Amino acid sequence: MRIGVISNLRAGGSGARVGKVLEQLDRYPEIVHVETESGHGAHEALCELAGAGVGILVVNGGDGTLQRTLTEVLGESSPFRRSGDPRELPIIAPLRTGRTCMTAYDIGSRRDARIAVDRLVQRVRNGRIHDAIVRRASLRMKLEPDGVDLYGTFFGVGVIYRGTLLTQRFFPKGKAQGTFGSTVVTAGLIARALTGRAPLEDGDDPLKIDPISVKLDNEQLEAGEFQLLLATTLHRLFAGIRPFWGKGPGGIRFTALQPGCLRHPQEIARVLRGLAPKASRQPGSLYESRNVERVELLLDCGISLDGEMFSPRAGRHATLVADHRIRFLSTR
Repeated sequence: MRIGVISNLRAGGSGARVGKVLEQLDRYPEIVHVETESGHGAHEALCELAGAGVGILVVNGGDGTLQRTLTEVLGESSPFRRSGDPRELPIIAPLRTGRTCMTAYDIGSRRDARIAVDRLVQRVRNGRIHDAIVRRASLRMKLEPDGVDLYGTFFGVGVIYRGTLLTQRFFPKGKAQGTFGSTVVTAGLIARALTGRAPLEDGDDPLKIDPISVKLDNEQLEAGEFQLLLATTLHRLFAGIRPFWGKGPGGIRFTALQPGCLRHPQEIARVLRGLAPKASRQPGSLYESRNVERVELLLDCGISLDGEMFSPRAGRHATLVADHRIRFLSTR
């Protein structure tokens, strides 16, 4: 099975970790690799890799690069689709070389991407690829009236969007804006809410309540305002947090917290560990978590999809579906 690598030279800000992988690839002349200056050059790069008969696609970049790659690979105009058979799609091996690499972290990619490349090549040569396959659902997001149709793995609105902007504002470009920055900002926002401190003076309150209409697998939720709302196909997020405890076969893990939830620190601690809040068993609970196949939202607030930001827009309709199951490759 032939290995191909797509590298985003600007991933992580400086592209330093991407460059180390490129140096490592010199040891393996059998690997086909292409380089882009941003995620927007993914289509041409993937056409080249598909033409070379690549069956394992290594993504040398962060979550943003992976999101662009998934959109091109899974979309209707994918260069990897010849007969329409989903088994033709490549196995995808994301590396941890960007600012944020939640998908690579979740499926078990090595921290040192050079070691990950070595492990991958060894498995191909030994015929042990299928032992390391990790399956995850894709998260397809459609936005109207924007006309956006993208694939990814993590969707967040409101406080998640505003928290991402804060991370980019307070931390220098590079890996500090990734897991470290996200962890610090998240902890700070939770602490601010629990202590009742006033919102930041020079900007939009990141913890403000967002009005959102939510429908899950065609069931309308009664609540219309939320403190936090996210949807993901991953099993764990940055720093190992698992803010979802829903059951069932649905490919999308959906969690929403209503106003007032942050007044209960013990419950928030359970949420972050993936444990059902004790209050979630009571009527009118502030905590909602389900595994679903379809999410429909009517909202005005900002949106983040794997780090790609969509500014607030009134009357936007977002639809999330889990319409593919992706074969990822772990290098653990």
